[in-house]
Amino acid sequence: MARRRASAPSPEDAEAARERSLRLLAARSRSAAELRDRLRRAGFLPDVVAGVIADLARVGLVDDLEFARSWVASRQAAGGVGKQKLRWGLRRKGVANELIERVLSEAVDDETEAEQALALARRRLREGADDPKALARVRRLLVGRGFGFDIVEGVMRRISPQAEQ
Repeated sequence: MARRRASAPSPEDAEAARERSLRLLAARSRSAAELRDRLRRAGFLPDVVAGVIADLARVGLVDDLEFARSWVASRQAAGGVGKQKLRWGLRRKGVANELIERVLSEAVDDETEAEQALALARRRLREGADDPKALARVRRLLVGRGFGFDIVEGVMRRISPQAEQ
């Protein structure tokens, strides 16, 4: 049997906006900006959206700082992601720059980031450390994963046999 689509809620219906927000948050954690965008795309008025997000923030269901901490931790657990990529991802999620910098300074230190980059490079370069094409692929991989120039260059010096000469 075909499922009938419910009629669209009224743009002024704060309860419908709250219900939609709770469904979205049940699926995964979201930043306030992500939630705002989704509710606006659903047709809710900006005042209704702002009120619902403020209510959810007041009870702790929307917290950009905790969202950013969780998001960074999950990406780091997967391994091999640099600060630049983490920063870019959080910006795309609508997290404020000051929160991004705070979370990154708490969660990612330069030494750990360099160790992750070196481990990733060594996994990818098991053999062929003297092959310029393989080294170039590893360099592109590290840059693409968001590791900074200094870290990439340091890793390349450590894995390249030419650097030891």
